[in-house]
Amino acid sequence: MSAAAEPVLRGGGLPTAALLGFAMGVLGLLGGLTIYVGPALGVGAVAAATVLRRVRPRWLGRLNLLVPLVALAVLAATAPPAPSTELFGALGALGLLLWVADDPERPRGGGRRALPILSVAALGVGLAWGVTLAFPSRSPDVALGGALLATALVLLAVLLGGLPRVSVAPFRNA
Repeated sequence: MSAAAEPVLRGGGLPTAALLGFAMGVLGLLGGLTIYVGPALGVGAVAAATVLRRVRPRWLGRLNLLVPLVALAVLAATAPPAPSTELFGALGALGLLLWVADDPERPRGGGRRALPILSVAALGVGLAWGVTLAFPSRSPDVALGGALLATALVLLAVLLGGLPRVSVAPFRNA
C-alpha cells in the first residue's frame, strides 16, 4: 500500500501581507493625506491585493501587484520630505518585494528564498537613510552625493559578492 501524498504547502501567507500592511499603514499615517484616509488606503490596498491573489480566473488575480503598487505610489507622492516618511516608504517598497516573492503559486518559503536578493536592496535603503540622517541638509548636492555613495557601496557589495571563488589547489604542486 502506498501512503497518501503530503499536500504541498503554498506561499502567500499572512505574515508577509501583515508586514506590508504595517509599513504602508504607517506611511499613510505619516504622509500628507488625512489621518484616516492615508492608513486606510495603505492597509486597504494590501487587503484587496491579498484577496485578489486567491481569485479565479488567474488573469484577474494577476492584478494583485497593481493595487499595492499604485497605493504605495500615491502615499509616497503625497508624503512630505522627512526621514521618517522616507524610511517607511522604503520599508513599504521592500515589504512589497517580499510580498511578491511569497507567491501563492509557488511552494511556501518564497520570502526566505528572496532574502539574499532583498538584503542587497535593504543594504541600499540602510545606507541611503544613514546618509540622510548624517547630513541633515536641504541642499540637493548632499542628497545627490549620498545617493551616489549608497549606490556605489551597494554595487561594490554586489560585485564582490558575485566574484567567483578562485582555488589555489592546481598551483600547489607547481
